[in-house]
Amino acid sequence: MALNSLSAVFNISSRARLLNCSFNFRQQHSEKMASSMKVVAVIVLVLFFWNYHMTWSSVYREGATTRDNDMRRLHKAEVKATCARTVRGASLFGCARIRELQTFSKVNMSSGVSAHDCVRRCQRMNFRFAATRHVSRTDCYCSSQADFSVMDKNCEKRREFLLYKFLGCRMKVPDSTCGLVCFDPLGTNPPVALASYPGSGNTWMRHVIELTTGVYTGSVYSAKGLYKAGFLGELRQCNDGSTIAIKDHNFPIWMRELNVGLNDIAKYNHTGAILLIRNPYDALISEYKRLVTNKHLGDIKAKDFSEDSWEVHVNKTEDQWRFLNTNYIKYISPLLVVHYEDLKRDARQQLWRVARFLNADHEFEIRINCVLRNQEGLFHRHSNSSFYSFTEEMRRRINSNIAEVSRLLTLYHHPDIPEQYKSSYTF
Repeated sequence: MALNSLSAVFNISSRARLLNCSFNFRQQHSEKMASSMKVVAVIVLVLFFWNYHMTWSSVYREGATTRDNDMRRLHKAEVKATCARTVRGASLFGCARIRELQTFSKVNMSSGVSAHDCVRRCQRMNFRFAATRHVSRTDCYCSSQADFSVMDKNCEKRREFLLYKFLGCRMKVPDSTCGLVCFDPLGTNPPVALASYPGSGNTWMRHVIELTTGVYTGSVYSAKGLYKAGFLGELRQCNDGSTIAIKDHNFPIWMRELNVGLNDIAKYNHTGAILLIRNPYDALISEYKRLVTNKHLGDIKAKDFSEDSWEVHVNKTEDQWRFLNTNYIKYISPLLVVHYEDLKRDARQQLWRVARFLNADHEFEIRINCVLRNQEGLFHRHSNSSFYSFTEEMRRRINSNIAEVSRLLTLYHHPDIPEQYKSSYTF
């Protein structure tokens, strides 16, 4: 009896433990299930909101893409309509019959005159409009008044004239042969960089390019001082196609280890760049003067010269000259390399190369003598550099940079650095 009693107690105790374990297991399982359900609920909510966001984002992007495509098509249509039968510095304004040209003055020109010749002649005479016959192109008329009726731009009849309106023209120098500089119609020119290390004569080169081509240059910087000095393209949207070249000193050297900075110059790949290279010794001095005086034509007197700030400037920026030039040489095509020293020595030959590269050589022979007479401009610095010194370590680094750029110029079949680099300073 005692044994049976003990057995019964043991069975009851075992069942109690089993029930307790089962209860605990179910409780733990329920807690795990609840926790899992919470995770699933969170995931479901996240997926729901993500899907909701992506759906509306897709709709928005689709609408935005549609609007962007519509704007692009509209812009292309406007550019196509604007640039139809256009010439540099003028856009087609419309058509008119000869009886409507009462305010126009006839210009005596040789037979077979082109629209370009007619527009240029009227521009040089400070008129605002030009008209040339649609078919024969034997007559040229100029006017400064807009009191005439315009039909459309589809001139079909022999007696109709094409009317051209000049775009933002101004006399840059008091010489009628090359002094008139204009904007081109929007979308005319691809974005071509005029790239250089600061202090290499970029602003001076812009001056002679504008006189040579008759078209303003642009810039990525929007310097109001240069705009007031006559560089009217300085404040234009640099990629709107109305300027013939774009000033750019881009050298994101702090990103050079990752080559991230290459994205900033890649925008000129396939459209081209003119790379202006100057002796780095001279360029470093020129840029130091600009930084200290905050003026493009600023100069420093010997008493104001600081050896410490000069050394900091050289050590901080001498590598930028190499970085900018080597990356344009290696990664940008088409590329025209112009050496500042060659431009000073033989401006005619170098400007001929530039005009051909920009497809703006049609008036080169007419304008070049005028350009050479007025090439100095307002931003060609003359100064004394006798008190600027380079330590032996500075020269070693700068000469190494010159050697690297020279190697790449030869490798990529560009004109090598001038020999005078080697004689300008005692190495």
